[in-house]
Amino acid sequence: MSEVWGMPEKARRVLQAAAVEANGRPGMYVVMDQVMYRANISDPDEYRAIARYLEERGCIAEADLDYGVFVLTPEGIDEALK
Repeated sequence: MSEVWGMPEKARRVLQAAAVEANGRPGMYVVMDQVMYRANISDPDEYRAIARYLEERGCIAEADLDYGVFVLTPEGIDEALK
């Protein structure tokens, strides 16, 4: 994804939404529907692209194939709180 499309901003929203869902604790599983709702993202394909972006940067881990469930890493929590 290109940064021109606003990926970093949307990625930050997803990361922050996931951090809220995980109560700010790394290793807690979060669910796609709840994160999408909190991040105000309605397109599942867009969400998956963002989740893949975050996974490549080490912010999330243990994701299932469609990013329906994943955990935030300690780095992901730190990034969400910046």
